[in-house]
Amino acid sequence: MTLVYHGKTLSTTARPDFYEVQRHRWRISLAYTAFLTLAYFLVCAAFVFLVLGAADLVLGDLFRITTGLASRALLITAAGALLLALAQFLSARRAGAATILKRLGASAPESADLYHVRYLNIVEEMRIAAGLPRTKAYILPFLAVNSLALIEADGTPAVVVTEGLLAEGTREEVQASVAHELAHILKGDVFYITLLCSLADFFDRLAMALIPEDDKPVWPSSGLPADAGRAAPSAALGIGSLGASLSGAALRLLSLLVSRERELLADAAAVELCRDPVGLARVLYKAGLKNNFVGDFSLVYAPLLMVSSDPAAEEQGLKASLFHTHPPLASRIRVLAALASKTPEEIAELVWDSRQEREASRRVLRSGEEREPATARAPSAVGSAAPEEDRVWTFQEPGLSGLTAMTEEELVSHPKFSLLLTVRNERDRVEARAGEFPALRRAARRLGRRQMSPEAATGRGTDACPRCRTPLGYDFYEGLAVQSCPACRGRLVSMRGVDRILARKEFGFSEQLVRKALDFKRTALRNPLVAGRKAGHKPPGNLLCPRCGARMMSHPYNYQFFIPVDKCLSCSRIWFDADELEMLQVLVEKR
Repeated sequence: MTLVYHGKTLSTTARPDFYEVQRHRWRISLAYTAFLTLAYFLVCAAFVFLVLGAADLVLGDLFRITTGLASRALLITAAGALLLALAQFLSARRAGAATILKRLGASAPESADLYHVRYLNIVEEMRIAAGLPRTKAYILPFLAVNSLALIEADGTPAVVVTEGLLAEGTREEVQASVAHELAHILKGDVFYITLLCSLADFFDRLAMALIPEDDKPVWPSSGLPADAGRAAPSAALGIGSLGASLSGAALRLLSLLVSRERELLADAAAVELCRDPVGLARVLYKAGLKNNFVGDFSLVYAPLLMVSSDPAAEEQGLKASLFHTHPPLASRIRVLAALASKTPEEIAELVWDSRQEREASRRVLRSGEEREPATARAPSAVGSAAPEEDRVWTFQEPGLSGLTAMTEEELVSHPKFSLLLTVRNERDRVEARAGEFPALRRAARRLGRRQMSPEAATGRGTDACPRCRTPLGYDFYEGLAVQSCPACRGRLVSMRGVDRILARKEFGFSEQLVRKALDFKRTALRNPLVAGRKAGHKPPGNLLCPRCGARMMSHPYNYQFFIPVDKCLSCSRIWFDADELEMLQVLVEKR
């Protein structure tokens, strides 16, 4: 297969065997070691002779630079440069991929997520098509549409995609992205790109460590002169600026070793694997529509990504071809469209048509008021979830004429509860302070230590609804397995799972549900005191986490979306009452 790029013809040779690629890596390793040795030798030699020259000028006849001294200095500098290069190369080789995955927050796919399962199946299919013996899969928790490939310390290749790619891409588009990364692995690009980014990451972290903290306070009791606090940051700022400049120069110098044409060759090899140039062109177009920033927006990892996170990579000309590792997206889409006898405009139309079809196929969710009449939602329906014989504790709430029957856990988690509160056991017909009942003292002690009840510890009543004590069941929502209450329709979702749900768009929402969410937003913005109240009629706060038994905190989801939720900071889960998760999705989509 041949490609034409800016008047040049690029041919894709037959892909080599994976084990031949592994043997070829030794030559790449030697080249990198030689490059690092030369770079360190030049820098160290310049520094050594600068020091020797300064000493010769200052000391005069006491110290002179001789030929023997210069030769010994060069030999020592060369040996030091070689040792430093070998140490850094081995560190990048052994821990480079692990460091990159850790810094980006990568995690293994979850079997309880249908999107992740589909991704695992795609990786396995493409691995077999590529003839690779093994391949690992990882997922980044970012909404950008992007992907990358790495070679781990044991030589195992790894394909990494973002949550945004899984949420936005169709199966064909995800398959094309995985094929693109496997093509890099087959061509042997990933090995030296992983080393390049690992080495550049060292310079990046060095520069960050040298940059001083801004506005660092100087305490009067430190015993330093008044201007010491100002002089030290100035000197540190100079050192930090020098370190940042050196790291930037090293990163640019290393990036010269990466050819922009490798991305075009990987695109062509990916088409050979998945037989779908249109799918790859569409996912590149979607990546251009969304932000493609990954991680902490550092350009260190730009050579690894399918779509560069550097906006300047879209430029044309000699400077762009020298200092940027990716060709412009428009050029890549044009080449892929030509393989399918299409134009870039037709690719864009296909993307927007698929979005409209996806929007039209969304299943509409309705609010609780629409699902069941108001007469059917009687308080007894919720109260019947817990056995009546367990609701034996009552006390007089201020402002209420009647008594409220509760279980032990409901009583001790009540905001008005204390061991000095007067309560009544209706079963034994005993009225006394709560501290005089051993069962309530034990329940309060369990709550204070964030322990589960004995029933939950033995498996009875585990994962019960914190509202109505109904046993929770499992259901798939936006492809993610969540725990839901069949009685009150609440949901327990992990904090990381909420971000995936907000990125995916399988469900639509009825007009009444949209109006309910927007009305709540207007009310919260008009009166900030309302932002802490629950969107429905449920009382806020003091719920026990169904998973770990810790007390959950009730406050808005974040400072942008004021939907109040109950968060468990112990096991990182969020309890959404009925319609709260849907209202949050509405506000995110309508922002």
